[in-house]
Amino acid sequence: MTLDSFSEHHHGRAVFTAMQPDHRAAVGAVREELFAAGYDEDGIHALVGMPLLEIHPATFHYLDRHVLGTDPLSAAIRLFLLDRAVDEQSVLSFLSMASVEVLLELGVLTRSGGDLRSQVHITCVDGLLLATDTGRYSRWWDGVDDLGDRVMYIGYDSVGLAQVAPRDRVGRTLDLCSGSGIQALVASRYSDEVVGVDLNPRAVRFARFNAALNGIENATFLQGDLFGPVEGRQFDRVLSNPPFVPEVPGESHLHYRDGGPDGERLLARIVAGAGQVLAPGGLMPITTDLFNLSGLPRRIEEWLGAKDAFDVLVLVERELPVWSYADTHAAHAPTAGERRAYAARMLDAMDEAGIESVHTGYIVVRKRADGSSRPGAVETVRVAPAVTRPAGSRVADHFRFLDRDLDGGADAVLRTNPEVRLVTTALPDGRRTYRLVAPDDDYVADMDISDLARKLWQATLASDVRWSVIRGSALEPVARELVRHGALALAD
Repeated sequence: MTLDSFSEHHHGRAVFTAMQPDHRAAVGAVREELFAAGYDEDGIHALVGMPLLEIHPATFHYLDRHVLGTDPLSAAIRLFLLDRAVDEQSVLSFLSMASVEVLLELGVLTRSGGDLRSQVHITCVDGLLLATDTGRYSRWWDGVDDLGDRVMYIGYDSVGLAQVAPRDRVGRTLDLCSGSGIQALVASRYSDEVVGVDLNPRAVRFARFNAALNGIENATFLQGDLFGPVEGRQFDRVLSNPPFVPEVPGESHLHYRDGGPDGERLLARIVAGAGQVLAPGGLMPITTDLFNLSGLPRRIEEWLGAKDAFDVLVLVERELPVWSYADTHAAHAPTAGERRAYAARMLDAMDEAGIESVHTGYIVVRKRADGSSRPGAVETVRVAPAVTRPAGSRVADHFRFLDRDLDGGADAVLRTNPEVRLVTTALPDGRRTYRLVAPDDDYVADMDISDLARKLWQATLASDVRWSVIRGSALEPVARELVRHGALALAD
């Protein structure tokens, strides 16, 4: 059974199967009408009092009955975020009849009496409108299995990857496991050409609709297995949010999330392909759960093979208790009892696979552009617990720092990151502790520092500190650590 027929059999309707090139203008009008109603990140946040990523099923009733009013934006939120039926006249307060008709034709909306319901959710990220499948709490999921081919909602991992990827101008970008197309569509702004690839034809349909919804012309979406559809081509950026959840033996394979017994089946294939698919100097940012963090650098080196041709940056957000991780990924089970049983089976499967710890985070692979004899580096940096703001420039700074020939005589001035501040705490015994914090910079995690690091930090605030002055001294490793974590930067 193909994924398409799986959808047809269980879901009843295959959304966007009627999509044709001449729908683009009509779909673009939907975008303009939603924006005119205030349906964007700021407008929704202001009305509901919470960020979009915090709107989930437990909040639906509260928002519907106790927060939202009868205005057009409230009606749009009910229809496209809260999975509610909305009377047609209220929908026509923010969408034209032509837009309603095209969304009916594409399977986005359905009529029931005088009401309209949406089969998809439309969320807002980075100025984009993105359609994804609804969750199993939707009436469309009643009495069916959890669809293995559903197109996942936009979560913190998707948003974080878009923020971690540097946005300097590049020629070609590849988005692997593209799902709704979010990474490709964000990348279309800084890329001449973008190609998205997904094994799931349903996801390809969603991504093509989302490109049309946002008026994006330089993104193409192909159905296939990872690098297969682009074999022989190289890209300056390769972005990926692959399935990375450890698979539970004997359970239905959930294509949108299952990454094999150890969660790394697809991740290993993607990293191993970096040498062939990345152009010299190219970057491959990947969002994934990081299992057994202490052993991850060794595994990455094994996947890469010719490791000295690459530098790798591992960004670690937060650690998740293994039991909590299993419980979270049992949420698709229809009853509380089935959820507990699934979580128990997942815990057993993770133990069998040797998974002892779980962190959220990102892996950024850089293919070197030069013939440097310096050994390849796999470095780990802790970042904010959830990256939701731009951090790509800090990622680019990291690799530029690695390329500086500071041991060979190159010089630079140390500059403080203006977002970072020093917090000094006096202890009862008279000692002091020092901590660097950056509440507005998601790349820089709060970090405790030594008195020597504090002195260097304050010196960089007071005057220029040149690398040539600290080279070979006790301050050099301190400076390297502060630069690596984004607290300091180098300027010529």
